[in-house]
This record gives sequence, C-alpha cells and structure tokens, in this order.
Amino acid sequence: MLGLVVEVRPIQTHFRIPYNSLLLDSYPFPPWTTAVGMLAGAMGLPEEGFKRLLDEVRYGVIVEEAGSRVEETAVVYKNPGTPVYPITKVLYHRPYYRLFFAGKDELIEKAYEALLDPVFTPYLGDSESLLYPAKRDYARIVEVKEGEESTLRSIIPEEAYSAGARFCVLRRNNLTPRNYRMSVSFTYRGKGRRAVFKRVVAFAGGYVELANPLKVLLFDGEPVFAF
Repeated sequence: MLGLVVEVRPIQTHFRIPYNSLLLDSYPFPPWTTAVGMLAGAMGLPEEGFKRLLDEVRYGVIVEEAGSRVEETAVVYKNPGTPVYPITKVLYHRPYYRLFFAGKDELIEKAYEALLDPVFTPYLGDSESLLYPAKRDYARIVEVKEGEESTLRSIIPEEAYSAGARFCVLRRNNLTPRNYRMSVSFTYRGKGRRAVFKRVVAFAGGYVELANPLKVLLFDGEPVFAF
C-alpha cells in the first residue's frame, strides 16, 4: 500500500468547531473532513468526488507544533435596532502539521500529483488559511504497512486514551492531551448536510504511551493511527 505524507506550516489556521456559535473555536489540528477536502480541491473534485474520497482515504495527523493561540473579536452589524453580538474567532499562528493519507496506489499517486500542480489553490481550514509547505519536498509518497504500537505521536481515539495512557513531554511549548469531537464524515438530506463526529485525543510536544497497543499504519516505518 502507498501512503502520502504532507508537511505544512501555515501562517495561520482556523478549523471551526461547528457546535459553537458566538465563540468560533478551532481544533488545534486539521480534522479528517478538512484534510480530505484539501486533497479534493487540489484534485479538482466536485462534491460527489469529495464524498467518495472520504470513504476511500484513511487519515492521521501529527501536530508537531500547535502554534500560538490567538483570538480576534468582531461585532456583526445587521440593521439599525438589531442587537449587536461580538463574535470571537480562535486562530493558531504558525502551527506545524504532518498529515498522513493512505489508500489505493493509483489514488495516492493522483493526490500527490495534484498537490504539485493543484486545480484549485490549496488551503487548510477556512478561506483565509492558505496551505504553506513546511519545506521544499513537503509532499512525498512512502510505503505503508500495518502494525501495532502503544507509543504514538499522532492523534488517537478517545477510547484508547481512556483505557490508560501517559503523556510524556518532549518540549516546554506543548499541548496537553485534550478530548475533541472530530468531524469524520457527513450525512446528506437534500442540499443540506450534517457532520458525523468521532471522539479523539489530540496533543503536541510529546508522545503518549498507551496501556494497550493500537492497530496502526507504518508510514515508512513511522507509526500513525489512521482513522
């Protein structure tokens, strides 16, 4: 099996947590739907192609650096007499992510070629969060094998962490493990869609030692939990 490793370091990112309103909070990592959407845009896929890609690609992510958390507040004005509500938006400045994708060889090769010559400008998050490569060879194809591992740096399922885990800090500037509801797919009804969530634990600046090993994918030997 082939895998695609993509290393990015955007100037800023915002991955909206959709179940908040006046606080536009952000995941500190690209959710599955966002990362696959980046590939779909680069490949020039329509909505139906994006939906298929969600089913065909497995995804994992390592947060190398969470970046600096920044909040900006704006007031939305509608009409005279309408209540004015301040809205706070959370951004992460200069994060560093390593994204891992696995799937059929032909699909991974097409995704890699699309990132080198994208149909649409790649962005990671909202429309202000353009994709910036972390280095010159920011995307590469690697061999992927299956394995088991209890020491991981990638985000992991919440149930695996709850079964017993220890967070080992490597850097002073770290993100302690926290539980999130990550969007992994959508259900469609007419022209509308609703997100489907899975509970995950994300962290940065260290690694997690689990009580029980997880089935993982080895990207060129590096263990990553792939959803």
